[in-house]
Amino acid sequence: MKSEKMDMAKVLAILAQPKQTPPPLEHVTRMRLEIPYITKDARVDTRAVRVVLPEDAVKPLPLVYIPHYEMGEDSLELRDYLAEGWAVACPDAFNDTYNAHLTDDDLVFNNAALHTLRQRPEFDCDRIVLVGGSAGAYMAGMLTGLQLGICATIANGMPANVYFNFYKYFTQTQARNLQALERLSKGGALPQTEPGQGALGILSAVEKLPVPFLAALYGIFSPINKNLPLVNENLPDKEDVRRWTMLSPLGLADCFSSPLMENHCTSDVLVPVDQISRDYTYEAPGESLPADFDYRLHDTYPGLLKYTLAERLPAAQTVVRCIPVPEHAGEEDLPFDADKQFNINIFDDGPVEGYGTHSSRMDVGRRHDVPYLRKMMERTAKQTCWLTPEMLCSMIVRYQGKSVTLPAHIGVDDAVYGSLAVYREEIRQELHHWVENHGAEAVNGVTAQVLQETPEAERSEYQRTLTQMLA
Repeated sequence: MKSEKMDMAKVLAILAQPKQTPPPLEHVTRMRLEIPYITKDARVDTRAVRVVLPEDAVKPLPLVYIPHYEMGEDSLELRDYLAEGWAVACPDAFNDTYNAHLTDDDLVFNNAALHTLRQRPEFDCDRIVLVGGSAGAYMAGMLTGLQLGICATIANGMPANVYFNFYKYFTQTQARNLQALERLSKGGALPQTEPGQGALGILSAVEKLPVPFLAALYGIFSPINKNLPLVNENLPDKEDVRRWTMLSPLGLADCFSSPLMENHCTSDVLVPVDQISRDYTYEAPGESLPADFDYRLHDTYPGLLKYTLAERLPAAQTVVRCIPVPEHAGEEDLPFDADKQFNINIFDDGPVEGYGTHSSRMDVGRRHDVPYLRKMMERTAKQTCWLTPEMLCSMIVRYQGKSVTLPAHIGVDDAVYGSLAVYREEIRQELHHWVENHGAEAVNGVTAQVLQETPEAERSEYQRTLTQMLA
């Protein structure tokens, strides 16, 4: 670890440095797909997905989908994927308003985008992987718990528990920021933001606050919270434990039916590592934060919301490893155990620091995910995917139009994603393809288990739904 503490001034200086732009992409083909979907207020909206493919590549191609955030053509990861002969897709023209709708319209759109991509003849539906970071990692986790047949997922810095991360932690941390802001304002110590300074100007204005980066992001995500002036209709009741759970990746963990790797830093001040694993959380924050700064997942939280992601995954199929970050970090491959369904990598880069983001360090080097993705692509979804009883139950509930996570619309447009008709067709396609890969006997075994565990009053309805899904 560095002996010299990096302060906010150094962070701002690094961020202000001009970045070296790689040369324009060559020998690629670009596609733009318009994705219609139904919003929570029953409107048909359309957003675009941008696809980059290696020129003259043999189709169908493996595909990397980057959910939620846009991946620019200057991305080194994009070039890594293209060099492997993989296509890459991501939302086009991203803006911050989509963060406010992370748990509702944005969730529906990203499901619609993935569903559309899986139907395209250009792509091999058994070699589609997800890679997401931060809010994109949240989306990758949700997609993994909602769609059967994904080859594999990589989530970097996943907010696995929206109740903890956005409702509890963000709210209490921003309260500290506001208290500090009031003191600074009264003392005349708060710098003013000049017009045209952009994001760096905003960060400069809040650098004296306890957690400046969270202060800059808070308003973007604030509609997710009930106790704020901007209320998200998707989470109207802070006591609705089931809703918080179903809109959190950890709440869908028993639905995960494909391999997932989660990478996290111990110093992450935006998405505390405690919601992923408690084993490597520092007992106290770093010197930049008050000693009583709270970034822990409390066991008093209701229901499943008190558990970490690691605790929600099957122990026999999960490996959690801690990786010390050296003082001079270079490039390295992400470690993984290919025989485990779930790999959680915790990078020890020190305690939580107020001036940090997903890491308190700006020099952690590149961590290559291609070896893991390549291994999963070689196996294909025919080998990597399984079907849990919980995933099948989730599909039944969604087929019935009773999903909390993806509410079904009737009478808006039955040809658009978000309608009950399209959900039913999607579920039939996914289930039939899984049966093609694994055989009727395999699905019959899971079906029998689901019916056996279903309360008698609901069993006949579940049986009828299953018959329709498998017809």
